[in-house]
Amino acid sequence: MRILFVHDRFPGQFRHLARALAADPGNEVHFLARVVEDEVPGVTPTLFQPSRTAHATTHHYVRPLETAVLNGQAAYRAGAALKRRGFRPDLVYSHAGFGPGLYLPELFPDARHAGYFEWFYRGRDSDAAFLVQNRLDENSLCRLKTRNAGILLELAAADLAICPTEFQRQQFPEALRDRLTTLHDGIDT
Repeated sequence: MRILFVHDRFPGQFRHLARALAADPGNEVHFLARVVEDEVPGVTPTLFQPSRTAHATTHHYVRPLETAVLNGQAAYRAGAALKRRGFRPDLVYSHAGFGPGLYLPELFPDARHAGYFEWFYRGRDSDAAFLVQNRLDENSLCRLKTRNAGILLELAAADLAICPTEFQRQQFPEALRDRLTTLHDGIDT
């Protein structure tokens, strides 16, 4: 099987899974990342670099989405270079939220696309308001809601959406939870 992992930082949460899959000689494992932080035997990392950062003039609610789009564009280009060299993944498994997986379903339409959905941002009853006793100002509430735009785009395109814990799955709106499968990352014992 040909597998492409995608994360802002290599190897991220995929270290153990990528290592296990790469240990099987029947698998070819590649990884798209903006930053390489370590080596994983048998996994070929390919770097992507956004063409720029989000503009300071972009509305601050939308800067995370602009960053995600720029990462998605850069990852698409790096993936296209892999495709030109003959690599066609059967599975693309991306970490949702930072954007590198945004456009890969268009590049690899025949692959299955799995997403790792670590967090959905909420202004109430969640991490953002924890230290301020659930009282964020209206600006913060609106900014947090907008921060989910890239995550929602990736969720809409995923064939399989994975949350590592039930608590994290519960952060998503109730109407979307049926799309998410709880599957813990595992513990290296």
